[in-house]
Amino acid sequence: MKKRLRNILIRISFGIASVVGLTTLSSYTPEEGMFPLNYLNITQLKNAGLKLDAKDIFNPGKVSLTDALVKVGGCTGSFISDNGLIITNHHCVYGNVARLSTPEQNYLENGFVAKTRKDELPVSMPCKITQSYEDVSDRVLKGTSEANTPAERMNIIAGNIKGIVAEEKLKHSDLDIQVSEMFVGKSYTLFRYIYLKDVRLVMAPPLTVGQFGGDTDNWEWPRHNGDFSLVRAYVGPDGKPAPYSENNIPYTPKNKLKVNPAGTQDGDFVFIMGYPGRTFRHESGAFLDFQKKVQLPTIQSFFKQYIDWMKQLSANDEGKRLSFARNIQWMENVEKNYRGKMQGLRRTRIVKDRIDQDMALKTEYKKGTAEGKHANEVVARIHKIWSDRLNYGPLYFYSGTFTNQSAYFKLFDLMNRVNLQIEEHPEQKDSFMITFQNRAKKIFKPIDIELEKKTYKALINGIRKFSSSANGPLTEKEISKISNSKLWDADKLNVWIEKNPKKLLKSKDILISLHKDLLVIRTMAIQKWSAAELELKSLMPQYINFREDYLKSQFIPDANSTLRLTYGYIRGYSPNDGENHYPYTSLDGVFEKANTLPDYRLPKPVQDKLRQTNVPGIFKDPKTGKIVVGILYNMDTTGGNSGSPVLNDKGELIGINFDRSFTATINDYAWNEKYSRSIGVDIRYALYVLKYISEADDIIAEMGVNL
Repeated sequence: MKKRLRNILIRISFGIASVVGLTTLSSYTPEEGMFPLNYLNITQLKNAGLKLDAKDIFNPGKVSLTDALVKVGGCTGSFISDNGLIITNHHCVYGNVARLSTPEQNYLENGFVAKTRKDELPVSMPCKITQSYEDVSDRVLKGTSEANTPAERMNIIAGNIKGIVAEEKLKHSDLDIQVSEMFVGKSYTLFRYIYLKDVRLVMAPPLTVGQFGGDTDNWEWPRHNGDFSLVRAYVGPDGKPAPYSENNIPYTPKNKLKVNPAGTQDGDFVFIMGYPGRTFRHESGAFLDFQKKVQLPTIQSFFKQYIDWMKQLSANDEGKRLSFARNIQWMENVEKNYRGKMQGLRRTRIVKDRIDQDMALKTEYKKGTAEGKHANEVVARIHKIWSDRLNYGPLYFYSGTFTNQSAYFKLFDLMNRVNLQIEEHPEQKDSFMITFQNRAKKIFKPIDIELEKKTYKALINGIRKFSSSANGPLTEKEISKISNSKLWDADKLNVWIEKNPKKLLKSKDILISLHKDLLVIRTMAIQKWSAAELELKSLMPQYINFREDYLKSQFIPDANSTLRLTYGYIRGYSPNDGENHYPYTSLDGVFEKANTLPDYRLPKPVQDKLRQTNVPGIFKDPKTGKIVVGILYNMDTTGGNSGSPVLNDKGELIGINFDRSFTATINDYAWNEKYSRSIGVDIRYALYVLKYISEADDIIAEMGVNL
């Protein structure tokens, strides 16, 4: 109790969620933390409500829950049958379903169910299964003490990692090997993964079920969408991972999750295992200030503009809408997430409290000693780097990050590199030309010219706006010349790439000349950012050590797409004054919202299938008697946890995680019981959709469920 009280007082004092312990792992605050498996405290988990032992969760060489977990694409999934059947989120397979769809055979709109295994469709979603891991920090950092510059240090680290991976691949040629940075420049873990390349779509609900609510409800609660889908992993006839082949057979996982259709009740203990993407809980106050003032608003604004362009251009074109669908979904998700983070950083004291903490560390830590002076210098330098980035950050994003949205900018960047190579090594001109053609063809796959025009002009204007040494916005004369450029003829441009690359490389077209005029400015911004990044990577290990010592704490490594566990409870919340949320939603809410807004579109045939009579009681919330759709819980999740299984105290599947509440988008920087809530589709609704919408009783039987 005393430890608990001290932890609460420290949290109040500093207002940060990264203070997760005092002196030992046993003092971690319950419900908080994306724990690597070697950080788990089984006693604490059992006290919180878990009915499993540590070996049931991870047991190298033997079967455990870890063997049922899979990183599928950029999401998480879990095996739910002996025949490689994986359940994940609909939004995780969305782009692949859109790619497989045509206006005539629209799987995205109408849903998809493979009646036999021969009907399952290949998707680009390779799977990774964590087999084992070990700490390799000493090996990775070997020789870094002899480095004279940040660049030398990072080169040594990169070389050591490359050597470790090569050595491991000789031992385990059948596995995927990865060394992950747990604490920047300080701690590294080697992971060995089983890597499955052949993955096929088994089932996706109709768009109006899987994405019901669209962007309107994204990052919001209450939710009423059936955000789940099923894929299947395959291996070669010899049982080893292999590329797609009609002769491949379903993968037999070492373990699968038991599906519990009984669901949960308010207050039940639950936990999640998955592959959360990236968090930033140990960064400086200056980093958070940069996020608040520059990075979040700059990216959010550009993405919003780009989304609007795609929607306008595809409004009356179903084929174009399908081609844009994946990008719109991804960008809408990020854009709204960033708006949530911006709101969270404005509404909380996270930035101020972290800056105050940094200032205390800078002035009070071991005051009067050489180590204290060094801490002062480290904190001051980190803050100076981020302060400088406040000035050139927007220019960096327009110079590099945003140019990824433009095939033309990528093509012109490639042309500049090739021209420089030819100038420096004219004897290799033919080789460089062949390389240019091959890369240009990949860049210039089918694109939307109208979207490219808008993006190109926005990039030029953005770079000019945020650079003190460039011209102002595009003039009417320049805009007119841009509009009349011959390079907007994609067919002609492809012919030049294929037949006459020399002519293209020497072209003085307005698009190329405007791009070239800004090349020095862009290059300087990118180089300045990169140099600062190298210095930060050398400073951050020291900063983290000082903070841990100053706070008398042991930090949990930030999420980094490696396997983590988080736990908590089915729990409602009150995000705003006078607003209280029950932790379950029902099918009644679907019908209440239906067709009131475009994002709530629900065609009559789908409604008719959802409106069932004499429904088995197992689908219903015992408290309300209504068919359960969504669930809410206070677990600590972030991007990459999409598709993660929500498990009960016995490790049984009771839901599929797919989102956070708007107030919990700030989880990337801090977690708080008051506003951090994650959202899942209840397994009862997944089964309901499978039975009544998809009419897939055979799949339900394969899952081992008897309704």
